[in-house]
Amino acid sequence: MFPIRKRTFAITALVGALVYGSQHYTLTGWQHLRVKKVGDEKPTPEAVEIGWRSSNPVPLAPNTSTADPVPQKLANGLEKEGQGSSPWSGWGTLISRTSTTERPVSATSSNNDPRIRIATFNLHSFGESKLQKLPVVETLARIVRQFDVIALQHIHSRQTDILPMLLDRINMSDRRYDYCIGPRVGPENAKQQFAFLFDTARIETDRDQLYTVEDPQNLMDYEPLVGWFRTKRLRAEEAFTFSLVNVRIDPASTDRERALLSALVRSVRQDGRAEDDVILLGDFSSSSTQIQAVPGLGLHMAIDEIATTVSGEWMLDNILFPTRSTDEFTGRAGVIDFLRQLNLSYDQAMQVSSHLPVWAEFSAVEGGVAR
Repeated sequence: MFPIRKRTFAITALVGALVYGSQHYTLTGWQHLRVKKVGDEKPTPEAVEIGWRSSNPVPLAPNTSTADPVPQKLANGLEKEGQGSSPWSGWGTLISRTSTTERPVSATSSNNDPRIRIATFNLHSFGESKLQKLPVVETLARIVRQFDVIALQHIHSRQTDILPMLLDRINMSDRRYDYCIGPRVGPENAKQQFAFLFDTARIETDRDQLYTVEDPQNLMDYEPLVGWFRTKRLRAEEAFTFSLVNVRIDPASTDRERALLSALVRSVRQDGRAEDDVILLGDFSSSSTQIQAVPGLGLHMAIDEIATTVSGEWMLDNILFPTRSTDEFTGRAGVIDFLRQLNLSYDQAMQVSSHLPVWAEFSAVEGGVAR
């Protein structure tokens, strides 16, 4: 993987390759939004682990949508791994509540036009205690293996090797994943980290372009983590490139932070990469109705009014992408309901997370069709 390089904004501006440090973005209430390169932060001791707090989104009935099942590849992958002598024998097959839009698939999946699946998952205070529970780690590993890129929120650990240890379990398969992790962000008593995990055979990234959005006015409790990615096995001019903005909105200040999403998108689009496919994903503590009400956002939602919590009561998580520019979206997306599909008890599922993973499928070819 690419090493993390510590560079100052001054050097970056002089080089001219990136303009992060030299730009000030026009944001409502954010006069001087800057980006902070990952690697420049100083380690901060963690406080005791905190639990997930409920929010104020519109509640949803359990199993709101039971449309088309998740693509069979997802189900088959977990069914196969659930066989044998592992602790998961007999736990069932993973399926998802799926939201299928009216938008047609832009091209047929093939070697010339493969597809990638992007996901987001709030790990609900992932730390040492969860890492010590083999069933929890195994569940997380199996979920991650179903996707090419997955954004993780709420990593809450004093250890610096928490993700490499999870990665060891994930990579006990025929797929090889790597990760990018951001600095600890948030209030002093509730520091957390965001991260991206990706399949190295399908996706590549540049660690020099990984950064956190710096918020000197503390308008958001948790500064988003931004990474740039490109699909592999294609010519450079055909590969789908995209920026992922890993977001967690504090449930205690949902209305205020949700109103900043439009400004956040504009800032990332001005970060010097000229990337039009800016995908926001994570825990928005909001229903799709509330996200739609954000002025000037102009983003399509992967799922619409589907519960994303283990309890089946709340919609908190989503994947948002430009309606006009992201033609790569195939129209397939959903929520992995691991509690019901793995036949877990409520307590067992909550040991994994109080949230459910959300996923969306995209063409690996820029524009959705091979040129």
